[in-house]
Amino acid sequence: MKIRTDFVTNSSSSSFIIARKGELTEAQKDAIIKFVEKNFLGEKILSPQSSNEKIKEAIEEIYLMDENESNVRDKLSNGFDIYSGNVDFEEAEYSLAGIYQELWEILSKFENENFVEIETSLEY
Repeated sequence: MKIRTDFVTNSSSSSFIIARKGELTEAQKDAIIKFVEKNFLGEKILSPQSSNEKIKEAIEEIYLMDENESNVRDKLSNGFDIYSGNVDFEEAEYSLAGIYQELWEILSKFENENFVEIETSLEY
């Protein structure tokens, strides 16, 4: 664990060290894309095949304003899937550290061993 002994301001940061050998593999790139989709692009809540009842439930559940409801319905009718997620800014600092650590774990699992965690504790 890292312990700060110097002056601390409202801005906080933590450093890390990783080792990479060459470029990321296609499998690692695919894993990053899946990770980003899972963590940053929300969960699929509606598809163009969703029933009117399901659409109404989802709209009530995510508290859409009227203008956004019509936009969602328009996108569904044009073949789009609808995703929803949230960001908890109260917990953002801890969530961000977890995101880094989960990504590094994903990349470390590949057999070619071209990605190694050296100092990745983001505690301060």
